[in-house]
Amino acid sequence: MNPKVNPFKNFIQVFYDKIKGVKYGKKTVVELELNKETSIERIKTIIAEIDKRCVLNFYDAFYELQPNQKPTTRGNSGAFTEVRKYGTDYKARLGNHGGYKLNGKWIKLSEQELINRIYKSRMYNSGKMTLESRPIRKQWRKVENGKALYEFHHDISDKKNLC
Repeated sequence: MNPKVNPFKNFIQVFYDKIKGVKYGKKTVVELELNKETSIERIKTIIAEIDKRCVLNFYDAFYELQPNQKPTTRGNSGAFTEVRKYGTDYKARLGNHGGYKLNGKWIKLSEQELINRIYKSRMYNSGKMTLESRPIRKQWRKVENGKALYEFHHDISDKKNLC
């Protein structure tokens, strides 16, 4: 597929974002250290900072874990978890081995369930969890030798203090 470049449509989309108060920023990844000393209060603080501009990624070592199995760092039974906030709801998508579990379906998690999952798995995340800027939109733009796809992200520079 070779989409057309529509400068007017691009302008209108950016103008509309400005009216809505959307602030553009660079793609940002904030790495958050997790280990056995990480308290549940620290995790609550991180979760309280999640909003519609962010995506939280962590490894849930206990997902689909059988009773006789022990959790491992990034093993076969766990799930890489991507969490987004929609209004007051937290939605998670789980994946492993290059594909999504539950056919990529987003599942609803309560705030407490999310906190518990992160707290339980904090020692199995290879020491980190990430908070990333969420993309706002993609646009094709004209460049010197043709066109290029640009991705615009939310500004989450205020979240860097979570490190």
